[in-house]
Amino acid sequence: MSEDNVNHETLPFHPRTSTEDPSRSHHPMVRSSPIPNDGAGPLTVGSTRHPWESRESLSYGQEAARGLGNNQKSAGGFSAIAGEEQLINEVRGIYAGLLMVEKKCIEIDKQQSESNANLTDQQWQAMIALHRTLLQEHHDFFMTSQHPTASLVLRRLAVKYAMPARMWRYGIYSFLELLRHRLPDSLDHMLTFIYLAYSMMTLLYETVPAFQETWTECLGDLSRYRMAVEDFDLKEREVWTGVARYWYTTAADKNPDVGRIQHHLALLSRPYILQQLFFYTKSLVTVRSFSGTRESVLLLFNPLPQGPRPSNHPPLITAFVSAHGALFNRDTSSRVITSTSEFLSRLDKFITRVGPTFRMQGVHMASSNIAAMLEYGHPNALLPLEFQQVNIQLSKDLGDIYQAAHKNWTRTQDPQKIMSDFQALNDPESPSRFAFYGSCLAFETLSIFLDQIGDQNVFPAFNVSLSFLWCLARTMNGMKYAEAIVPWSKIVSCLNNMIRPWLEMHYAEQDEFPISNDTKWTPEDFLVRGQIWNQGYYPSGFFENSPTEDEGRNIELPSLSLSRMYRCLWLGVRLANFNRWITYQSGPESRGFSATAFALELETLSKTHKPFTITAEQETGS
Repeated sequence: MSEDNVNHETLPFHPRTSTEDPSRSHHPMVRSSPIPNDGAGPLTVGSTRHPWESRESLSYGQEAARGLGNNQKSAGGFSAIAGEEQLINEVRGIYAGLLMVEKKCIEIDKQQSESNANLTDQQWQAMIALHRTLLQEHHDFFMTSQHPTASLVLRRLAVKYAMPARMWRYGIYSFLELLRHRLPDSLDHMLTFIYLAYSMMTLLYETVPAFQETWTECLGDLSRYRMAVEDFDLKEREVWTGVARYWYTTAADKNPDVGRIQHHLALLSRPYILQQLFFYTKSLVTVRSFSGTRESVLLLFNPLPQGPRPSNHPPLITAFVSAHGALFNRDTSSRVITSTSEFLSRLDKFITRVGPTFRMQGVHMASSNIAAMLEYGHPNALLPLEFQQVNIQLSKDLGDIYQAAHKNWTRTQDPQKIMSDFQALNDPESPSRFAFYGSCLAFETLSIFLDQIGDQNVFPAFNVSLSFLWCLARTMNGMKYAEAIVPWSKIVSCLNNMIRPWLEMHYAEQDEFPISNDTKWTPEDFLVRGQIWNQGYYPSGFFENSPTEDEGRNIELPSLSLSRMYRCLWLGVRLANFNRWITYQSGPESRGFSATAFALELETLSKTHKPFTITAEQETGS
């Protein structure tokens, strides 16, 4: 097996910050692992002390632990409790041994990484034994410092000295990278060590819940390593891909605003390029975006413009990803126009052909298009700045938000100025030129979605698009990037088509987010949460006690259609309260939405200003 086969699937070290909030009290069941049951077993608290511990070998961590014991004694703290004093002594002793082994691992890993000499089986086994010892020392440290009777100061030592990150870096990652660079000769030893490390991490996951979020992501990383080195048994590779996806999805549920985890999910989505695009772009526009994605995503974009189109990807999907590649690379050539026009010309027939599969594909498209409007988190992008201020707006009463909108936005009596201001974004000197293209792509795509009137397979994408519009409307100036190109009349038609006599419309008409026994979570909620634009959209605690993927949250139950209808109607009423683009009439006998004259005028003006054109030849070809 060549190193190239795994180069892009093994991971750079992304330190697991132990300063993050401890995991919630709810712990999902540990995923059954396909590895043999011969890893490290449970270790007792208080391992055997090393005879070579001495005063001279103490580091800042041990000095702190020793000082902790002395300070507490003088303060009359833990010295009054023999068990607590014993824990302090245990931690000091464990940390002394841990540091000695850690130093040895660092030295040997560095020495071997700089050497090209082949190692014998006995040498590899000795290195595995050394790293196993370091993992066991870490296990003892965590079990002792996180003991139920330990003081708060003692518990915080693991965070203070970054023990989870050090365990991953020096106990696992550095050695795995050394093994990876010696492939294929080191394959058997690498598999042995992956199984060993996986066993230790699952043990820590179950016994040290304070750092469960860190263990979860580490388990995903180890699963990815195991997946990446499996070249011969495709079934085994797929099993480990599933295990890695499970752990990363679990990690994403705990930290939905961490872009690094979305990046890892993108790597696991190969060869499905639309799903890859979704996770990569989400990684860039989460609250804590991951900068490494900018390099990784080029592996998705770069092969698309050259050579024949890959036969295993539908032409529409290839065109869509290619359009995003041009926008991401800030390409002003005809590529973005050609790719987008090809995508749009095929979209209506594609939706009809793929049927229910489009429910998630539509969400992936809508989310990726929103990322394009946000210019993929580019440092110079202006629209994300609007959302960074949104929390100030969200703390206000809804009436204050509506009133502020009338003060900040251009008056509806001048639609020509609104259109000209939107077109000015496309000026070559404009800092928002690519937000202009992203907006046109997003809402021309939405327009075609809404042409499928009554097709419930477009409801998830419609739900995401409406929620984005509502969040955009709550910013100070964000709607200037969108309102001129939004298909308002089609939104009205879709909303009116959702209204049924048996619906309890008070859920849609109330100010509070529509939640009932039948109208809570939808699969798309879990897909888009954590992005910078929807902070504050979901009520506090909305995702508590929500189902996991294994518990079937992505299964399309009949009640999901009802949930989406209530959500979309609620969003429609919220937008109507601006009294700018659409209006809503409520009453016992007639309820419905209407487009305002201002919105209809904008739609008329936009027809002559759309950058993406669908030619007769493209229509025939599609």
